[in-house]
Amino acid sequence: MITTRRRRFGAAFASTLIAAALALGSAMPAQANPAYRGKDPQSSGCSAGSYTVKSWGLYNSKYGQYQGTAELRYSPKCGTNWIRVTSNVAGNEVRGEIITNYGASGAYRQGSGIVINRVRTDWSTMIEAPGSACVYVSASITDIRSGRVEGRLATQTVC
Repeated sequence: MITTRRRRFGAAFASTLIAAALALGSAMPAQANPAYRGKDPQSSGCSAGSYTVKSWGLYNSKYGQYQGTAELRYSPKCGTNWIRVTSNVAGNEVRGEIITNYGASGAYRQGSGIVINRVRTDWSTMIEAPGSACVYVSASITDIRSGRVEGRLATQTVC
């Protein structure tokens, strides 16, 4: 009798775990699709349902001002990442870059970047970073006239 109860509990527990896994399956990240590498997230449809994984304020150290934002974006639909940058100040160039070493040996390196030089928001093309692959995000603010870097987001690692 005790063995039967254990079996019933085990079967019920297993059924609960399977149901939970299926429910979570729709929220699990998609496998990266190499067909999206280097593509625009908007025109490819990958931006639909995408979200910001992490964001950083961009500060101009010369003036001590917040002048923009860098965002790491992720598309569950396409299994891709990209960087989106916003510049709040005319006369400066905001540059963002995203890189990953996704690959079995870690030797496969891919990256994408974006440069904007007026007040607006823009984004890079997509890279693959499935599962627990790490991405590296960096950004900078450069004065257009002098060419001097006036703010820098040191490389951030997001896994």
